[in-house]
Amino acid sequence: MASIYKKKNSPYWFIQFIDANGVRRNKSTGLRTDSPVETVKARELRAQAEAKELRNSAGEIDDGSWESWVPQYLERHCESARTFERYTGNWSWLSFWLQENRYHSPRAITYRNALEYIKWRTNYKKKTGKAAGRNTAIMELKLLAMIMGEAVRLGHADSNPLVSLKLRRDKSVKKPELTDQEITEIREALIDEPDWMQTAFEISLHTGCRLRETRLPLNCLDFKENKITFPSPKGGEDRAFSIPMPTALRPLLQRIKKAKQNFTVEFPFQPSRRWQQFFIKINKPHLCFHCLRVTYVNRLRRAGVPREAAMRLVNHSSDLIHQVYQREKVEDVAQWRDVVQFPD
Repeated sequence: MASIYKKKNSPYWFIQFIDANGVRRNKSTGLRTDSPVETVKARELRAQAEAKELRNSAGEIDDGSWESWVPQYLERHCESARTFERYTGNWSWLSFWLQENRYHSPRAITYRNALEYIKWRTNYKKKTGKAAGRNTAIMELKLLAMIMGEAVRLGHADSNPLVSLKLRRDKSVKKPELTDQEITEIREALIDEPDWMQTAFEISLHTGCRLRETRLPLNCLDFKENKITFPSPKGGEDRAFSIPMPTALRPLLQRIKKAKQNFTVEFPFQPSRRWQQFFIKINKPHLCFHCLRVTYVNRLRRAGVPREAAMRLVNHSSDLIHQVYQREKVEDVAQWRDVVQFPD
C-alpha cells in the first residue's frame, strides 16, 4: 500500500507507491513536512496513490462514473448479506436520482444536491401513492456520503461535501403495543391468509423476534432441550442466540417438524409489504409486524422479568435500545398511587 515518509535532512514529504506496471516507486511530493496544510495535501496524494493501486490490482474501470465502481465498493464494504441488500436498495434510489438529474460523476455532487435529494425523495410517489419520509431520505444520503468518501479515496472526487450532513431527523413514530382484543382480531383475520403469515405471527408473538427471524431452520428447534436457536438474527451470525421454547409455541413447532419442512416459514416476495397490506385490509393501518416485538418486551416488563433477562430473551445488547420499546401506561404505575404520604 502507498505511504508517505520523511527523509533525513529533507524538508519535504516523500511518497512510496506501486505503479501500473507493478514497480515500487519513491519520489518527493514537493510538499513541506513543517506545513500542516501541505501535510494534509501529502496525505491526499497517498490516498489517491493507494486508490490507484487498488484499481490496478482489481482491474476496475477507471472512468469515474458511478456504475464503474459503486456496486463493487458496496460488495466489498458490506460484511453481511442483509446489509448488502439494504445498501443496494438505498443505492437504487440514489442512482435513479443521479441519473434523472444527470449527476454522472462524484465531482458533480454538492451539499446543495443533498438538500435537493430530500425534497425529491419525499415527493416522489410510488405506485401505492405513498412517498418516503424525511428520515428515509436522510438515511440514504448517509450512504451517499459514505460512497463519496470512497470516491475521494479512489480519486474520482477532490473532496466530500457530504462528510458532515447535520440534517435534522423527524421524530420517529412509536410503534404501538397490541391489546388482547387486537391479538384476537388479528388471529381471526389470519385464518383467511396464507399459512406462513399465521406461523410467523405466532412465533413472533411468543418470542418477540423480528419478521425475518421467524424463518427458522428445523434443526434449530431442539425439543429435547426445549429451546429455540436463532442462527441469523439482526447483526448477523455472530449474534446467534438461544431461548427456552415457549410452551404455547411447542405444538405449532411440532406440527411443522412433523410436516418435514426445511424452515418454519417460507417468505414470499417482500413479506414486510405483505403484512403492511394485511393491516390496511383489516382496518388497522397503525399497526405493523414489529408491534409484536414491542408487545412482547412490555409484557415481559409487566410480568416482573428482570431487565437483563428480558434483554437476553429478545437479543437486545443495549439498555438504550431496550428502553425504546417500553410503553408505560397509567395502570402500570397505579400501584404506586399513594406511595408518597404527607402529614394532614
